Amino acid sequence: MPDVVIIGAGHNGLIASIVLAKAGLDVLVLDQLPWPGGMAGWHVIGGVEVPIGAYVLGLIPMDLIKELGIGIEQYKPDPIAVYVKDGELVRWWRDLDRRVEEFNRWGLGDGLRAMWNEIVKFHEALRKYLFRTEPPSRDELLNDPVFNEFLKLKSRDFLGRYLPHDFWDMFIFEPYLDQPAFMVGYYNPATDWYYPAKDGEVGMQVFARELYRAAIRSGVRIMLGLGVSKIVIEGDRVKAVVTDDDRTIDTRVVLSTASPVNTILELVGEEYFDRSVTDRLGGVMFGGAYRVALVYDGEIRLKGELDRYRESILQLPFGETVIRNNYLIVTGLPSRDELENYVNIDWSNIKAFEIITPSDYESIFRVAGGNLNHLPMFEEFMFDRRPVPGWGYRTPIKGLYLGGAGTWPGGQVTGIPGYNAARKILQDWASSNQQSDPP
Repeated sequence: MPDVVIIGAGHNGLIASIVLAKAGLDVLVLDQLPWPGGMAGWHVIGGVEVPIGAYVLGLIPMDLIKELGIGIEQYKPDPIAVYVKDGELVRWWRDLDRRVEEFNRWGLGDGLRAMWNEIVKFHEALRKYLFRTEPPSRDELLNDPVFNEFLKLKSRDFLGRYLPHDFWDMFIFEPYLDQPAFMVGYYNPATDWYYPAKDGEVGMQVFARELYRAAIRSGVRIMLGLGVSKIVIEGDRVKAVVTDDDRTIDTRVVLSTASPVNTILELVGEEYFDRSVTDRLGGVMFGGAYRVALVYDGEIRLKGELDRYRESILQLPFGETVIRNNYLIVTGLPSRDELENYVNIDWSNIKAFEIITPSDYESIFRVAGGNLNHLPMFEEFMFDRRPVPGWGYRTPIKGLYLGGAGTWPGGQVTGIPGYNAARKILQDWASSNQQSDPP
């Protein structure tokens, strides 16, 4: 019998498994997907490994990567990002002075520098709240001199201090403009985005493979292509999981890195929770992303000056676009004509073309609403209120823990939910062993 069954071999599940296995626990990871990494993983289309969710890193702390023994490098094109604004290119250079010089073309260099200094302070202050097994409350963060304004100001008010409205979408998506400016800080890493790389290979598959290998080296058992259909509760605690092929696996602890909505309402069942919990999670309004992937027979080239920056993250009018050699990914749903405005495409040379809708994400990843963040990144579901006020990483059911994007600090590839959830399990495990009572 494994000590811990982890639901999900995404980055949070694998990170949690490494922490728990290194502490001496017997860990089994189950995932219905045939690849490791979950939304930070990849799948093959047209014979090419293409990211299926995230395509860059930037928010996962480097010291966490080193602690886990993940051997990746950072590949950073310069500029790391290019924005198309009113037909002009705005280049996000790696060097701050060059960025300021770029924004001075619109007379905005001083504003950009001032804003970026605040974002750097945000991330410096955030570190002391990230690696905690008890997430911070909004009130606690309000008492922090750095976060006070980031919580009181809306994103639109914060950005408006430094830049005109037509530059805001470079830093935050429009749905977050009426959320606290905390979101602007969170989604803009002080050290910038980068592509994971190793031995000349570049892409998210590098990160996913390295995580998988680190987990195997740590003694974790991983079963891909086999999901969990039910979490079995006996009395007030976890007893087992039931797999998709109707096997029952007894365990002391279940850590679900799946969406809290799916975990609580489907894998466990509403009858085990207070009505306030099921109403909260059942009433979540979701909005998912569309993804277009195109694999070409040959190198993909862009039109005009933009081709010089085809390795950068491209913010095009129809969505964020990434090109790696012979594949192109757009987070959005561009028309054929819109693509052809920026990309040199001979449609007879297309090897594969894929559209992933929110409902596709929901079915592929078993995530409610196809929401890549599992829950909205809105104030109601942030801090110690994510997913339910007062829960943190441990649910009211003994032995059942949560450690995916639906827990603090939230979505994107940070690894912190899985890491913190594993540490919480270890704390409870040590305490329960002293009391001869399972966690």
